Amino acid sequence: MTHRLNGSLTLLVGMLLFGMAICDSLLTTSSASAAEPVRFSSKVGEMVTYKINIQIGIGKDAGKYPGTLTYHVKSATPELIQLNVTGDLQGKHSRSHSFFRSSSDSPLPTLESVSCRGALLGITPSGKVEVVQRDEMMGLLLGTLGQLAIAPLPPADAVPVNQRAADNGADVAVTWDESDTTTIARVSSPFGMTPSFASHAGLNNKKLSIATEKWKYVAHPAVRNRMKIDHQYELSAPESDPPLKMQGEGIAFFNLDDGFYEQLQINRVIFQAEDGVEVKVPVSISLVRETEQERAAKIAAAKEATLKRTRPFTDAERKQWLQALAPGSSVAEAHRAMSELNSRNQRQDPELAQALLKRAEISDNNLKYFYYSAAARYDESIKQMAEDRRDYSRGIGTVKRTGGPVTTASRLVVGQILAKSRERFSGFEAVEVKEIHERNEVSVQSVGGHGRIERVKVSLLRYPPDTVEQPVDTRPAPRTRRVAPKPKVVVNEPEGMEEADSEFEMDAIRTWTDKTGKFKIEASFLAIKDDKLRLKSADNKTIEVPLAALSEKDADLAERFQKESEAAANPFQVVAE
Repeated sequence: MTHRLNGSLTLLVGMLLFGMAICDSLLTTSSASAAEPVRFSSKVGEMVTYKINIQIGIGKDAGKYPGTLTYHVKSATPELIQLNVTGDLQGKHSRSHSFFRSSSDSPLPTLESVSCRGALLGITPSGKVEVVQRDEMMGLLLGTLGQLAIAPLPPADAVPVNQRAADNGADVAVTWDESDTTTIARVSSPFGMTPSFASHAGLNNKKLSIATEKWKYVAHPAVRNRMKIDHQYELSAPESDPPLKMQGEGIAFFNLDDGFYEQLQINRVIFQAEDGVEVKVPVSISLVRETEQERAAKIAAAKEATLKRTRPFTDAERKQWLQALAPGSSVAEAHRAMSELNSRNQRQDPELAQALLKRAEISDNNLKYFYYSAAARYDESIKQMAEDRRDYSRGIGTVKRTGGPVTTASRLVVGQILAKSRERFSGFEAVEVKEIHERNEVSVQSVGGHGRIERVKVSLLRYPPDTVEQPVDTRPAPRTRRVAPKPKVVVNEPEGMEEADSEFEMDAIRTWTDKTGKFKIEASFLAIKDDKLRLKSADNKTIEVPLAALSEKDADLAERFQKESEAAANPFQVVAE
């Protein structure tokens, strides 16, 4: 399911997640009492998976983002633990428009999901972040997704909540405070201008504001090798536009046996001034470690899915898919069949490929991409065509192939699909022509209505490959050519005909020639003003030329037309009946 993430939402979620992870770089660890220090796992090969749920807002208007996050201990020394981080976050559309509404000037496109693959995290046994090598998409969209379950542990200077009890040898809770500043900056991404965050002003990009963050932690004595750590959080960014602040609390449970958190819950409230009114938006992030039973069930389901992908199609399956893809079937039935075919291993089945192509032609742009992808998997002969149509049916990403350059806007039509050079990245993206202007400029928008409408020069545009089907007829309309009437044969005519013929000749299109005989134009007479002849061309353009520059014959004709147009009107007018 697709969803929209606009600039404000991405900014605040990124800041929220960053606020949880930034403190890791500030802390060192020792025990809350005289016991051994609390440390993260240093067992090579150890692996844990968390179920993530992020919710922004409340009720039916909330934006919900479920996903998973897996840590795998790659290597460990007394100084540094290296973790491989993988995961994904799926978006569900939020209907909230009061706070996270998109700007009409710069809305971000629809994203289906965000994934982190092959990210590497280096931390000390206490959780101080030393190395971050991460998937760019993960970092750009949500800042510190890979560090969600790397929360701080008690430092050596943590203060006992009850000093007298601690002096008497009791195992008591300890508390400590931290603060830091976060530089909020913008960085370019494949999805537009997306905020990113860094501690200690570590970005070289344009800075928007400085946010001050404060944490107060309390680590409770361990019970059954399980330590509870809760915190209070505050962020203030008065120089942001608009001013922003965030408050909240959180709770986490750390397993001292295996050195990983079992559960984390973060609750925040974002306050932002909008049109002079302070708006509050609740945000909730929860991480729960996957149990052994859940993990075993996932492994079994993955094995079953692998077997299903590779086995041959049955006659019953093919018949059911063909019926579901037929034009008369519902959108839901066709979508289900397409999803199943996309999940199966690639093989040759031209009949299914043709059914998918036909269904793509009657589907909206959000689904065309998936139908074309499936069709390319089942017929090698149409693979290139299906891939080209797939690329040009979406408004996100780079198209792989283009045709020749567009040389003039006069050959374009509204609704035509083209390839436009991307501003901040190499390659081209699919756009739709919205309006055609003078001076070889056109207004275009990403296919599917994503992003803003922008006015560009045709030099930035290219035609798509011939394999791409256009939603409109792009053939130029036949040009209508008006020619001057043939010379009249003079015959004896009744009186009064000469005036009518003169008027007809004046309005007719004829060829006008200059003195040199080099330049000619086909146009009809309008008037003479200030010794200049005004003409109307066949394409309805008004043209002026000095009388002195015309051939003698045409200059005389123009003066005759002008005199006839200025002739006295009929003096007999009807004033009453």
